[in-house]
Amino acid sequence: MSTVEAFESDGLFWLPGDEDNQVAGRVSFDPAAGTLLNLIGSISDEDFGDDEKPSPEIIVGVAGKRYLTLTGCSIKSRKFESPGFVREVYRAKFLFAGHRLVDSPDPMFDRLTVRFNNLYAWTGRNSVSRELIFGDDRRKLTKATLILEPAEVEEVECDGYKLALTGSWKILGSDKSPGFEQDYSLRVAYDAPADFRTVTGDLAVLQDLITATSDAATIPTAVVLHIAEDESAKSRQSREGVKLYGQQMSYSRAQEKKSGDMPLSLSAIGGLAAVARWMDFVRDRRVLTGLLLSPVYSSMYVENQFFNRVSAAETLHRMEFSNELRPAGEYKNFRRMLVRYVPKNYRSWLSQQIVYSNEPRLRDRLKELGEFADIADLFGCDANAWASAVADARNRMVHHDKGKGAGASSAELYWLGESLKIVVLASLAKFAHFASGSQQRLREAEDVKFLAEKLREVVNL
Repeated sequence: MSTVEAFESDGLFWLPGDEDNQVAGRVSFDPAAGTLLNLIGSISDEDFGDDEKPSPEIIVGVAGKRYLTLTGCSIKSRKFESPGFVREVYRAKFLFAGHRLVDSPDPMFDRLTVRFNNLYAWTGRNSVSRELIFGDDRRKLTKATLILEPAEVEEVECDGYKLALTGSWKILGSDKSPGFEQDYSLRVAYDAPADFRTVTGDLAVLQDLITATSDAATIPTAVVLHIAEDESAKSRQSREGVKLYGQQMSYSRAQEKKSGDMPLSLSAIGGLAAVARWMDFVRDRRVLTGLLLSPVYSSMYVENQFFNRVSAAETLHRMEFSNELRPAGEYKNFRRMLVRYVPKNYRSWLSQQIVYSNEPRLRDRLKELGEFADIADLFGCDANAWASAVADARNRMVHHDKGKGAGASSAELYWLGESLKIVVLASLAKFAHFASGSQQRLREAEDVKFLAEKLREVVNL
């Protein structure tokens, strides 16, 4: 498994367009803490003690034999120290490092290459083979050959971009004690230049796919962006791209739980073509995967996990299923008819009270989603009973009806929340047209089998 590169370097820094006023300092990056810039001197034109002016958004510099661009900067501290100089410390949301600066306020990119900590295990591919030669007696090994074959680049054409899976080898150790490390990268090459928000959004979509299908927090371990330029301006340095660094909020979670038996590997979902279909479907639905996977990326109370998963299921239903019990025109006439039967001074109030009454209730949304995901096949339980258990648990937590006794226990909320995660994942797999056998692979995963047993106990209480 590849790891995130942390570093610390001394260098010179300045504001874009003001290279004559350079300040010495030290830049450091840690995947958990993010990027910090410690300057011996002031890089801004602010007077000491003047906190009214905003911090510079972009700071550039040279350190560690690389050009650096720090974006999303904010002042962390400013101190006046003896014998008479200012020390400033800045936080940066993102750091670009490479053979050039990225000092444009709106940079455009034409390629993204990313490695993830769980990508190698998720691909399930191995380009190593052994050749063993024995003597005539078939007992003594006379020769052993380790063959490292370069992985072939796999690429699929998509609407507006090309998606590729590439492999690489890294030689470790020495001649006497050699070692090798194999890793894979995903590459997105855009037909037209894409802005930074689009590129980082696609990175997150790929990250969420591996997290959802491996059930382990996935984080990018290396990100390279290629700045879009005219053909006449392209050079060897620009083709090499710039590395992107950013704080990994889920870094500790990724260290806690390693990927084990993948519920859905790359081959199980249908290969790179399925990855492209996931990207196309989830790109505009990031709020859904954010709700679904937040308990995987960060620690939270079981109640929060449950609420997030309920919200993910409801959001998916609102996005992809009907939100009307009756056709809109028919319901509008029905509502007017009802309102006419009450005294005039109550009509406005009643009209507002029933304006959303044409929407399905949570229980009905969950039932339809459970049937779509084939919950009977996944867990061996009835979709209506499951939907009732989830809706009742959610309503008891929200409404706190004193006369209805205790609500669901923490353990019951946990299992219901985990079942919601699998139901939403199975639904997303259908929308992304994963391979036909993916549902069976998901059902037969050991964690899902155990969940099914616990869920049936909760639903049948």
